[in-house]
Amino acid sequence: MFKEIESAVSDHRMFDGKKRVIVALSGGADSMCLLHYLVSNCERFGVSVCAAHLNHSLRGEESERDNVFAGEMCRKLGVEFFFKKCDISSMAKEKKIGLEECGRQERYKFFDELCDDETVVATAHTASDNAETILLNITRGCGIDGLVGIPPVRGNIVRPLIRCSRTQIEKYCEENNVPFVTDSTNLTDEYNRNKIRLSVLPVLKKINPSAEASINRLSEIAAEKVGFLNRSVNREYLGCKTEKGLSLPGLQACDEDILPDVIITAVREHFFLTAEKKHIDLIVRAVREGSGAVEIRKDKFVRVAGNEVVFESVFHDAPREKFEERELKLSSQINYNRKKYIISSRKPKSDLNSPKINKKLLNKLLSCDIISCDTVIRTRRSGDFFKPVSRNCTKTLKKLFTEMKIPSEKRNMLLLIAKGSEILWIEGIGTSQTAIPKKDEDYFEIIVEGNDSE
Repeated sequence: MFKEIESAVSDHRMFDGKKRVIVALSGGADSMCLLHYLVSNCERFGVSVCAAHLNHSLRGEESERDNVFAGEMCRKLGVEFFFKKCDISSMAKEKKIGLEECGRQERYKFFDELCDDETVVATAHTASDNAETILLNITRGCGIDGLVGIPPVRGNIVRPLIRCSRTQIEKYCEENNVPFVTDSTNLTDEYNRNKIRLSVLPVLKKINPSAEASINRLSEIAAEKVGFLNRSVNREYLGCKTEKGLSLPGLQACDEDILPDVIITAVREHFFLTAEKKHIDLIVRAVREGSGAVEIRKDKFVRVAGNEVVFESVFHDAPREKFEERELKLSSQINYNRKKYIISSRKPKSDLNSPKINKKLLNKLLSCDIISCDTVIRTRRSGDFFKPVSRNCTKTLKKLFTEMKIPSEKRNMLLLIAKGSEILWIEGIGTSQTAIPKKDEDYFEIIVEGNDSE
């Protein structure tokens, strides 16, 4: 097992340039094995190790047991422990998504809040998990991307156990006296993944005892092919890119096998959405015929215009007015694009002790200490950056807007409070870490009234 871990870490450069690893700790055998291994080998990898646990509150006393167990194990190992409790059931209903997806979203959101540029989160996904994921993807009708399964590295997430089987994990725990808890839901076939694990894989192993390893070899082959395909698509996309869209002659010269993927990339780049296959097929036809237009969403068009394929957002409303930069002043009001922006007067610091202040604090309260002659209200500019609350990082506005899927046509219309290139408040997003008022500071409030129909 040590060989598999070391090769995965080395081949995918999981810890290169990093100083800290946060283990996503559920308390189960996989994550306890990972925590024990990394604590035992942290000096060799040149990293410090801590752990994070998200309590989903889905299994009553068992969820609480896992939370306590994870914390106690970290205490015994001398590892810093972070934990958070969420009501995933209620959150899933509110978001209208499944429990598994909601839990996954909240876990990664929690991990992201703990990270900085020198930190990675290590999850305990194994080769067995990867095989199950691929079988699930095939069952759902995936393309070649689905055969890749679980990537060894994705952003700040690394998976050192991705080449280790569940059998190897259990053997490691036994030989090293590593305790763990068992999630009772893993023993039922209530979830699709468990059906694959408990019913499908055992049948495949009767046909081929190495079925799991064979599926993982397929995953590695698919990853190589997908990597080559993505590089080819990106090269063609950049070669065809124009100011408003893509070169028609360039697209017509593309290999037919990758032309749809080039168009998918362009749609994602311009509209921040994934178009349906029927729309991509229509765009491909328009490219081949040299004429035509396709509406892929309300007011979002892809149109062949001369020698160019353009991507347009068409609005049937009054034209947007241009906003002129102005100095930030308290007790003032700004009218812009059918909305009213009210900047309150200074409020006493004592109000921050109110129990009702927390939710408002993150989105519309700003410290009075930030106000100076160079604090202005304006729209975005090249080079602007923002420090999201509780994320220990700085992001360019372009990257932040992309992550939050803010449509490109809205980005230049959002009002900002800025000091130079540092953005202290963004309409619809809120206050930066820099501008949040502390308990010993006076503050003011931004109130936005009116409705932007787009």
